[in-house]
Amino acid sequence: MLSQPDKLLEIGPQCASDPPFKARMRFHQSWYRARILKVPFGTGPGPKNSTPYGNMLTHADGVRALNFLTPQIHFVAEQRLEEGQGKIEPFRLRCNMLSSQPMCFNLFGPLVDDLDLATRLFQALLPGEIKAITRVTFEFAPKPASNYLNDRTAFDAFVAYIRTDGQQGFVGIETKLTETFSPRAYDKPIYRKWTERPGSPWSSEAWPQVADIRHNQLWRDHLLVESLRHNPHSGYAVGRLMLVYHPNDHTCSRVVANYKTLLRPNDDTFVDVPLDRLVKTWAATVDNSPAQQWLSSFYLRYLDLSASENEI
Repeated sequence: MLSQPDKLLEIGPQCASDPPFKARMRFHQSWYRARILKVPFGTGPGPKNSTPYGNMLTHADGVRALNFLTPQIHFVAEQRLEEGQGKIEPFRLRCNMLSSQPMCFNLFGPLVDDLDLATRLFQALLPGEIKAITRVTFEFAPKPASNYLNDRTAFDAFVAYIRTDGQQGFVGIETKLTETFSPRAYDKPIYRKWTERPGSPWSSEAWPQVADIRHNQLWRDHLLVESLRHNPHSGYAVGRLMLVYHPNDHTCSRVVANYKTLLRPNDDTFVDVPLDRLVKTWAATVDNSPAQQWLSSFYLRYLDLSASENEI
């Protein structure tokens, strides 16, 4: 019989209704909590739920910042929470290890206060495009919303930069771990305005399909890029939507493949980057121990599923 401390450090309850990829990622996060963090599982998925899950941290451990890879990332996350606005949920951010929201901070948080590092890493992702990163932030939507899409669409992360030709550019980033794209389809006249404008990224033959529920969320994120880069007061010459997603999320891969068929052949305003390729590219770029340790920790937490394989 297990002692009480051993019981607390069990992998913890899983979810029988999870599809295969989500089930595997929930288990890996549960393993990471039990074997790497060595703390008990909590309840969730929301603050008022009492269902135990292996991927949930207790409230006390969430407050202790165990959902973040470094103290600096935790500081950035708490700063963003204090700013308010946007769709950042404190409990989800601090306690749900399976959420893409803490993953987004764990991936881009170190760049907020180190723009030199941010510049090197994004130069590796977008060769020949970037001279210097000027800003990295989270849950970003331009204001006032009425000048853009007049809705609540926002980027999970936002990177502004100076191009090699001196003009300003930006990357709006959407991150996915196991969450599906929004199950609701939205369509508004202002969306069609940006879709059907001359030179838009979408092929005119595809206009009837762009609002399809399968890729409606991607379309709206892409529309926010278009409305921002063409706003006369924004100052941006170029803008891109970057989707960062787990390489084992084959459902997301299919959505991306279908969405690309709606774009013009020469479009460069949408970039999809599997998480393993991004981390491998960045790991080959960094040249100091703290950055290497951060990326190594990120790899173990989100990509090295072999580490938890023997315990399934």
